[in-house]
Amino acid sequence: MSAPSPVATGARQFPCKNCGANLDYAPGTTSLKCQYCGTENEITVEAKPIVEHEIEELELLAKTQATGFGAETRSFRCKNCSATSSVPAGTTATRCPFCGSDVVFEAPSNPNMVRPESVIPFQVATDAATQKFRDWLRRRWLAPGALKKMAQLAKIDGVYEPFFTYDSQADSDWSGEAGHYYYVSVPATVMRNGKPTTVTRQERRIRWESRSGHHGQFYDDVLIGASRGLPERIVTKAYPFHLGTLVPYDPRFLAGFLAEEYSVDPREGWQKAKIQIVENERRECSRSLDGDTQRGLRVSTRLSRSTWKHVLLPLYVAAYMYGPKTYRFVVNGQTGEVQGEAPISWIKVAAVVGGIAAAIAIIAKLAGAF
Repeated sequence: MSAPSPVATGARQFPCKNCGANLDYAPGTTSLKCQYCGTENEITVEAKPIVEHEIEELELLAKTQATGFGAETRSFRCKNCSATSSVPAGTTATRCPFCGSDVVFEAPSNPNMVRPESVIPFQVATDAATQKFRDWLRRRWLAPGALKKMAQLAKIDGVYEPFFTYDSQADSDWSGEAGHYYYVSVPATVMRNGKPTTVTRQERRIRWESRSGHHGQFYDDVLIGASRGLPERIVTKAYPFHLGTLVPYDPRFLAGFLAEEYSVDPREGWQKAKIQIVENERRECSRSLDGDTQRGLRVSTRLSRSTWKHVLLPLYVAAYMYGPKTYRFVVNGQTGEVQGEAPISWIKVAAVVGGIAAAIAIIAKLAGAF
């Protein structure tokens, strides 16, 4: 039997050493597996450290680092959500994996996109992720009945999503006033049996104490999503990713999967990371100030030893339309954590509320009979 002709089934194409067919990365392994002859083609993971770049290099991105994904691809941009997906060079995109829209058009790849230098390969297989999606939809007992029928038809895509991680040493000087509650007895006049009566009541007072101090903390791998195609509120709920398992980037890990170009620039990502760090420093300094209440907390934070890196993390994505609205669902491709959105049937909600009200009325009636 002759070897099957290569077909475009994923985001990268690599030939099988046995029959020449295109290979797909096998989640949970370090191999590319041939879907035709079953041969496993090993990916040799280089034993080299994950590179962290100085923040100052953000001004010299295109000049100092490799760009692109390191394999021939075509890029398609969605007119609805603006996400840019990378697909095989011979593939025609007809649907956006991030919002389900079919309004996509070919767009030039970003020539200045910094190549990812590390990746967490998929650990969860596509079939398992699809089943998690279907099970999740079936458990939405307040969702419209028709939605559950869609679970058998919905398509889920494995996508390597772009992220940046940032490290930084934060040193914060703080000052403020800690308030401590204490109570004093004060006389008060109340009316009892139509007559004014003097009683004693407890009145809360605050004793203020001025305090100051220093807080220092090293922030390792502050994770910032670099996609605008997926709502951040959903993606962050699918955390954590175990970043200690990052391996050096190899385009073969992407075989059979899509990859998204980052649409949040690493400079913008650094601004977001700084906000997170500064906000956390304020919380820590507030905790150090202590007290029952506080006022006038002032925090001055300095950042140093700041570095960053571009990583790809595995997510399965499903987007489906119900009525005029798009709903999204994700599966963490490393841990299997599921998160998503689903419409609510207000008829079912009304039935539940009506049932509860009826039960309360019956209980009240029975209680009144005794």
